[in-house]
Amino acid sequence: MTELKLPAFAFLDANAGDKDELAGRTVILHVRSASIIEMFDRDEVILNEDVITYKFIYTNKFGIKEKMIAALHYCMTLDIENDREQIINEIIKPCAIWYCDYCTWEDKDD
Repeated sequence: MTELKLPAFAFLDANAGDKDELAGRTVILHVRSASIIEMFDRDEVILNEDVITYKFIYTNKFGIKEKMIAALHYCMTLDIENDREQIINEIIKPCAIWYCDYCTWEDKDD
């Protein structure tokens, strides 16, 4: 018998044959809450003030600090206004850590 478990986070891919609507973007699903989070370079995006975000820094293999921001597109299970801190602390921040771990792994693969 095989135990089928879903990961906490997964990259979203919109590759549908001849086009990829998410090409060049980093969009991540938080499985348990059905939240959609997108990663941006802080210097390359301007977000509306009401968007829930989490700023973080990824230090790449060359020691260069990359200023990043994780932005919430959607959260199915929590209320954006009333559960803001919970969303940041239990979904977006862990997502940023997961993404940094992935980037570290990817840097080692180069």
